[in-house]
Amino acid sequence: MTRILQVTVLGLLALLICSMAFVAGFGVNYLYTTRAPAPLASSNPPRQPPQHFNLMWESWKLIKDEFYYDIPLSNALVHGMIRGALSSLGDPHTVLVEPAPAQQEATNLQGNYGGIGAKVELRKGALVLLPFPDSPASKAGILPGDQILKIDDQEIKFEDTPDVIETKLRGQVGAEITLTLRRIGAPDVIVVKLTRQEINIPTVQYRMLENTPFGYIQVTLESADTPQEFVKALNELKKNNPKAIVLDLRNNPGGLFPDPALEIVGQFLPNAPVVIEKYRDGTQKTYNALAGGQARDLPVVVLVNGGTASAGEIIAGAFFDSGKTVLIGEKTFGKGSVQGLYPLSDKSVLHITTAKWQTPKGNEIDGIGIKPDLQIPLTPEDAAKGLDPQLNRAIEYLNTGK
Repeated sequence: MTRILQVTVLGLLALLICSMAFVAGFGVNYLYTTRAPAPLASSNPPRQPPQHFNLMWESWKLIKDEFYYDIPLSNALVHGMIRGALSSLGDPHTVLVEPAPAQQEATNLQGNYGGIGAKVELRKGALVLLPFPDSPASKAGILPGDQILKIDDQEIKFEDTPDVIETKLRGQVGAEITLTLRRIGAPDVIVVKLTRQEINIPTVQYRMLENTPFGYIQVTLESADTPQEFVKALNELKKNNPKAIVLDLRNNPGGLFPDPALEIVGQFLPNAPVVIEKYRDGTQKTYNALAGGQARDLPVVVLVNGGTASAGEIIAGAFFDSGKTVLIGEKTFGKGSVQGLYPLSDKSVLHITTAKWQTPKGNEIDGIGIKPDLQIPLTPEDAAKGLDPQLNRAIEYLNTGK
């Protein structure tokens, strides 16, 4: 058994050195937008691990010979070793996702689930919530950026990843859950009780804005169905002869890439550059919008905020750099790195940062975000009163041109 575990540990840790030999086997979750990484000079894994890996075997032998308590027979020890190795890389997006949450990842963009309707994001070392519109989380008053401290009686641990927390937030429809949160500016922690509901969130919502000639399209995330939903929204709105479109990307945490982003931008800016993907060897690839162009003659204003991330930021950045529209709201999140997904033999998955994104004009996104042309805050007091000064400013801009 020891020999088998030793070989397993070696094989899994070697993946940290030769991960490019693996091909991602499925899509992505709401946050991590993935692309296949640029090929390395050689994709053949080394026959032996680096010499300094002997330190690991020295440690393993001491644990095996001296540790007082039982040593886990499952992969818990191996996963811990991998997580420790990954943490030394200093990249919060390069993580190990264990089998259960990995399966959740594979199905997140398909079907329904019981939950509170919120994405978990790692922000400056804290795990924060990004509620979906009209979800149990948003209806309970949870705000984007609220840090999650406890789920029921379980405190959040340092090693918990967003995927682990999202798994804990899910459960049987109708089951109650209590969250302890910390909110910026609030003197005390906030305790919120919710009831899990069936979460089935369409990625695109649309309507004509009341008392205006303008259409409104909100994209909550990018999934495999988003391009079709977006085209349908445009077709339905065009029946009302809109004079312009307000595209709402607020609290859009990302999703699949590239097709949804290229399709959305392409409806307004066909064939325009959307994003530059830069690899560690210095090479890069530019993605251009698809050639749909159904709304190329319609002015568009884009709404963003601190919950606009990843693929959502890519769309915003493409419009921002085009010079043909304005962004209104608050600075975006700043998630501009690309994660490749690499399945392991035990059905866990490695997320490895393989590239970074830049806007079409070469501006960095990661850790920086995008500042809108017109910076308009939306305060908790505004939200509590049902006010939306950002949307109101977009309507004003479309009416006046300034």
